[in-house]
Amino acid sequence: METPKKKSSIQTIVICLAILGSAAIIALGLLLPAATSHSAATGYAVGDRAPDFTLTTPDGRKISLSDYRGQPVMLNFWYATCPGCLQETPALQQFYARQQASGKHLAILGIDSVDDSATAAQFVQQHHLTYPVLIDNNQKVMTLYNVAAAPTSFFIDSKGIIRAMILGPQTTASLQQHFANL
Repeated sequence: METPKKKSSIQTIVICLAILGSAAIIALGLLLPAATSHSAATGYAVGDRAPDFTLTTPDGRKISLSDYRGQPVMLNFWYATCPGCLQETPALQQFYARQQASGKHLAILGIDSVDDSATAAQFVQQHHLTYPVLIDNNQKVMTLYNVAAAPTSFFIDSKGIIRAMILGPQTTASLQQHFANL
């Protein structure tokens, strides 16, 4: 037969174990999201890890997005006769040249999913582009990023996470703003 004192001690132990167990579950729940937040899903949405790809420049060099891991990157989907693309090209080149001259490490990758290598090379030469232009034969990267119109730009941080997707032409001010947020 249990004495009242012994019964009270058992109840106290059970209550203490219940409180400790609850605290452990709560602590685990609070810590678990922080521990897994670095593993973003790969995809084309803001917050996703940007899908890697390898494309070729008009002169035949192979370039991968992963070559630029550790620095902010803008992917700019365009083509030579796109009115919005023609409008934004001077701002892209000027911004890129100023950033490179000041020693800032960022990349702009122009992805042409419409034109052939000769047309893209002529465009690069006519507009004096110094940032890499890549040819997306068969629109594989365009499809990978679910791009439906040009120009479309993705801003990717130094960890490879998409931080913004913008449809339409970029200006110097918008480039400064989006890169500042990376």
